[in-house]
Amino acid sequence: MKGNKQIFSSIKDERIKGYKKLFKTKGKEYDPPKNIAKDIVEAMKAQGHEVNFKQAVDYMKASYAVFDRKYYETTRR
Repeated sequence: MKGNKQIFSSIKDERIKGYKKLFKTKGKEYDPPKNIAKDIVEAMKAQGHEVNFKQAVDYMKASYAVFDRKYYETTRR
């Protein structure tokens, strides 16, 4: 998160650029466990949603990044 000021911007387009930079620099650190992603696909189907494996993995990566951003934002001061 250090050096990535875009991710903390109040402008949506800047935050999106910051997330892209975060995924590029962190790489594999945000890859979720494959068995958890498969279970999420099953649970979403049980709720009536059609979600594929890639969408579940992408959702988990995004949620990890958002959680890290919020945590860093509240604890860095």
